[in-house]
Amino acid sequence: MAELKIRFKYEHGSADSGRLDLYDASIALKGISRSLAIITHAYLNGKVRKHGDHAEGARFYIETPKRGSFIYEATIFIAGSVSSGLFYDFIKHAFTEAVGKIDQEEDLSKALEKRVEPTIGELPAVLESSLQDMHRPIKKEHEITLTASRPRGEVLAYFDYETAEYLEPVTVDWPNVIEGNVTKYNALSGWGRFFDIQQGRTISFKMDVNAPDRERSLITWSLHENNMQRSGTLYLKAKAVVTPGGKIKRYLVEGVDNSPFI
Repeated sequence: MAELKIRFKYEHGSADSGRLDLYDASIALKGISRSLAIITHAYLNGKVRKHGDHAEGARFYIETPKRGSFIYEATIFIAGSVSSGLFYDFIKHAFTEAVGKIDQEEDLSKALEKRVEPTIGELPAVLESSLQDMHRPIKKEHEITLTASRPRGEVLAYFDYETAEYLEPVTVDWPNVIEGNVTKYNALSGWGRFFDIQQGRTISFKMDVNAPDRERSLITWSLHENNMQRSGTLYLKAKAVVTPGGKIKRYLVEGVDNSPFI
């Protein structure tokens, strides 16, 4: 059985005196627990579980809080052998993608890509609520920061008031043309990625798995064309999940066509 540890360190503000508001700390610990369970389950089983009460194939414990700011150390016991380096890379990718810090141009290792592929854009969306809980002390005292790291110090993720705001998006009807092509798609979950020409970047999208056959066929056609190095241009009608800073996090697709919507 593999044993892996992750350290969560709150710093600055009241955390530097070794204390946090009791209620805020309890909510934050709940967020840590749920986020680790969701990420670990996705890593081990290739599926995103919306409720982070447990993960198949793993058990979670919390160590006694340590002095030096305010530190939680979580221990994860995983049945069987596991590559600790790959597991920590997956956690790092999940956390940084969920708070919009991922470098889309970064080439992932083949092993990490294989683990990430089934989750596409679903994992960061599902993690949103748990990460909001983890940010609870930060929302109360804006100077507080949180670092998630391996026991020997390698930083996996850094959270602050900026990431706290990123986790509180609003959903709006998107009035602009959404034109581009599908770069990834999971037909079972309805999640995928879409290169938006107007935005100049790839954005996650969620499509109803019960959408009309023609629309789902257009999605897979665009993905095939993209894989063949052809344009595969599509137009989406969607709601947009937008951060307070105006950045689109994902599209909730309501319609798909190969010509612009009037």
